Amino acid sequence: MIRYALGRGAMALCLILLVASACAARDVGQVISFKAGVTAQRGGQPVDLEMKSPVGDRDVLTTDATGRAQILFDDDTTVALGSNTSLSLETVVAEGSNPAFKARMGQGVARFITGKIVEKNPDGFSVVTPDATVGIRGTIFAVRVGNGTTTVFVTNTTKQVFVNGVLVPSGFKITLPQGTISPLTPADHNFISGSVVANNPTPGGGVALAPPPNVNGGGVITPTTLAQAPLNSQGLGEGLRQLTNAYVSGSLFNSDFSADGSFSFNVNLGSGAVSNGVMTTNVSAYPATLSGGSGSISGSSLNVNNFSGGGYTGSMAGTASNTGSGLSVSGSFAIKDVSLSDVKTGTFSGSSK
Repeated sequence: MIRYALGRGAMALCLILLVASACAARDVGQVISFKAGVTAQRGGQPVDLEMKSPVGDRDVLTTDATGRAQILFDDDTTVALGSNTSLSLETVVAEGSNPAFKARMGQGVARFITGKIVEKNPDGFSVVTPDATVGIRGTIFAVRVGNGTTTVFVTNTTKQVFVNGVLVPSGFKITLPQGTISPLTPADHNFISGSVVANNPTPGGGVALAPPPNVNGGGVITPTTLAQAPLNSQGLGEGLRQLTNAYVSGSLFNSDFSADGSFSFNVNLGSGAVSNGVMTTNVSAYPATLSGGSGSISGSSLNVNNFSGGGYTGSMAGTASNTGSGLSVSGSFAIKDVSLSDVKTGTFSGSSK
């Protein structure tokens, strides 16, 4: 009986040790620059972090009023934490067929530069805040949480960033819970850089954090708002190639409409491609919404076609120009009843937001 009890006890101990080993936190990255005042809650205990300190996959990272840190993860993802920031690592898996990165941010400012995880699993990278779930498919972005709001700054991307399911273009920011999307300003870029870079650390207190790299191989990324980019005087096309993306919206005008209609579309300012076009007529005889519009801006000419919905098709043709504060568009539109060959025409005007 004693031998049996001892045997069962040994088996139970082995099982406990196996479970503990399986549940033990794994090192998934390390600190590559810091300013004193950075800790990790690990196993319920605070651990001070410094240069080359390992970071575990369940660490809760916090900085105090002076602390800042930059962490390089195994998949080359880089996260820079500003002062008074908390970031809880919930899932960090760099290897295997389903890699993932999920973190929960409680407060403060952090900048993220995604690595190989999004290359292997485009839907596997997310950051959650009290107001937002940010899904990233490859980009440089920053998050600010505080005073009951979350702001996501998309500073540079060739992929897609979704915040609560809403696509936010490169060079724009979204503020929640309001859901307002607006272009980044020089002040936004200065805020991000100033919040996560320790320019003058105290002696012995750490090292300066690296500024964000330019994904095109140049220097530090500069603001990409329309107002800052020169446009070719001979047309819009060449100047657009220096920019990123714009969200354009405005009104449709027709004397038969009971109220002005509306439209919107996205413009890739690098290629001039137009996508995600939507027309809303506010006329009961027509479908409420025609979607799927696509086309291009070439020089100063704008053409958007392929709108469809409820047996109707739509198109827009006009001009696009830079006003100094954004992109301005105007021209004429047509909505056609496919079955009756009836066409309703009018004019439109709008601008980038």
